[in-house]
Amino acid sequence: MLIVAVGESRPCEADDSTWRIKVDDPTVAVLNGRIIAELPGSAVLLEERNGKLHQISSRQIQSQDNAETLFTPFTSTELAQDLLAQVPAGFEITETEHYVLCSNSAAEYVEFCGKLLESVFDQYFRVMGELKIAVNAPVRKLPIVIFATPSDFQVFAKKQHPEISFEDTPGYFSVPDNQTLLLDLTGDRSIRSATSIRKRLAEKPFQVATVVHEAVHQLAFNSGLQVRMADNPLWLSEGLAMYFESGVSRSSLLLSRPGLVNPRHHPTFMKLIQDNRISGGLKSLIESDAAFQDAAEIPAAYATSWALTHYLVCEEKIGMQKYLQSIAMRKPMVGLTAEQRTQEFQDAFGKLPDEMEREIVSYMKRQRVPR
Repeated sequence: MLIVAVGESRPCEADDSTWRIKVDDPTVAVLNGRIIAELPGSAVLLEERNGKLHQISSRQIQSQDNAETLFTPFTSTELAQDLLAQVPAGFEITETEHYVLCSNSAAEYVEFCGKLLESVFDQYFRVMGELKIAVNAPVRKLPIVIFATPSDFQVFAKKQHPEISFEDTPGYFSVPDNQTLLLDLTGDRSIRSATSIRKRLAEKPFQVATVVHEAVHQLAFNSGLQVRMADNPLWLSEGLAMYFESGVSRSSLLLSRPGLVNPRHHPTFMKLIQDNRISGGLKSLIESDAAFQDAAEIPAAYATSWALTHYLVCEEKIGMQKYLQSIAMRKPMVGLTAEQRTQEFQDAFGKLPDEMEREIVSYMKRQRVPR
């Protein structure tokens, strides 16, 4: 994500006109869509009808014309055609109530994933309703691409994000593309029964949790909870997704209820407490995303983000409502300083993050990983 302005700069508001922007880029040439935000003299953020965002620097723009037509998102049929155009031959489309799935995996596996995603969809909106957080149903069905083999997945991921390695990743949500990309976790297209699929996936609880995790990211950015290409604190983005990924259950879809103690991150957080590595960590997470860019600090960053989010959702509901309301008001392409991020947190919760340390540690010591 590239933020091009920090502090007082504010982008112009989006409108619903369709624009044609000719750019100095031989791979693209002309882009059509609506302008989501604009930093005069700096950059334009354009959304295509398929939901893909392009951040275009003013230096790249050769011409910019209003097409005098109303911008409309793709229909489900158009989205399906667009997805098929992006993948090799052999992919097929499956639609559910809220998703368009494009996959070359076995139909039975795609059906299982569709049901799992719909269950996550229902859980997400139920939790937000219980927390009294204002969210909206997505304006279009959400695109999901499922790859039968790791090689298929890696080739597509490399084209989409050449600067990132996804070698040990079973899935991710691409913010600019608004797509969730998943790897077939069975690794076997010959598995045809729901029972066999469930048995195979039950052996991979953390990978199943990744499907849930990435689905929640996609929902957060398509329901008004978070704004794509805005300065979204990573601790919150990851913490919310981890709040839902509570591990494999005995249910038919291997989906537990949200808010259970996370079996991967709770032990890591308890080890941080034991090693006296909590002090200062909360403050640094609020101030910046630096910990997520340091390979050595990533496990601690995820564990602390999960613990902080879990505590705030369960013990500081009113503050969490205020904080998420402020996050929803973020502007694309506008960054916040460390001081602004800290002040925003204090305005919502009435205290600084490190002032919560004792309560969070005490709360986490009382929690138990479900058996």
